[in-house]
Amino acid sequence: MRHIIPLLFLLTFLLGSCETTQVATVQTPPPSPGPSPQAVAPSPPEPAPQTLEVSEEMYQTTMADIQALVADLNRIIRARNYNQWVAYLSESRLAQISSAAFLEETTNDLHRRNQMMAQAMGRNPNQVERVVLRSPRDYFDHVVVPSRQNDRVDDISFVTDRRVIAYTVDNRGVRLILYDLEMINNRWLIVN
Repeated sequence: MRHIIPLLFLLTFLLGSCETTQVATVQTPPPSPGPSPQAVAPSPPEPAPQTLEVSEEMYQTTMADIQALVADLNRIIRARNYNQWVAYLSESRLAQISSAAFLEETTNDLHRRNQMMAQAMGRNPNQVERVVLRSPRDYFDHVVVPSRQNDRVDDISFVTDRRVIAYTVDNRGVRLILYDLEMINNRWLIVN
C-alpha cells in the first residue's frame, strides 16, 4: 500500500511531462456549430494563447488534418526515425531544442523524473545514471521516443488561422497540450 501513493504521484508527473503542458479546463463539450472550443489558460509561466473564432467547417477540416499529422508523428516516433521527425519541426523549434540551455534543463528534468521512478519502484534514486542530452538526437531518443508514441488529439484551438494548439484529454478530463503547430510553407510544423 505504501508504494501506491508514490506510484500515483509518479504517473501524474509523467503524464504532465515530456513536452506536454497541463492546462486548467472546464469540462470540454464536443464541438458544436458556431464558435470554436473555448480557450483555456495554461499553467504559468506560459501566456494563454488567444483563441480565434473559426467556422465549424474550418474547425472540422483542420481537426482531421491535425489528427492525421499526429498519427504520422506517432508512426515516425515508434519507428525511431529521427530524420523524419526533424522534418516536422520548424526552424525555431529545432533551434530551441539544439540550444545548450534547453538541453541542460531537459537533462536535469529527465534525471529527476528517472530518480522519482526509481524511488517509486523501491530502488535507490541516488544510483540512477544521469543521461546527458547533448544534441537534438539525444532529446529525440531519450525524451520524445519514450513518451510520444501514442498521442491522441481530442481537441484543437486556433491561435490564428495558421497556428493551432492540439490537445489531448487525460483520464481525469484535464486538457493537456500535445503540440503547438503552425502552417509554414503549406505544412503543419511543430513550433513549440
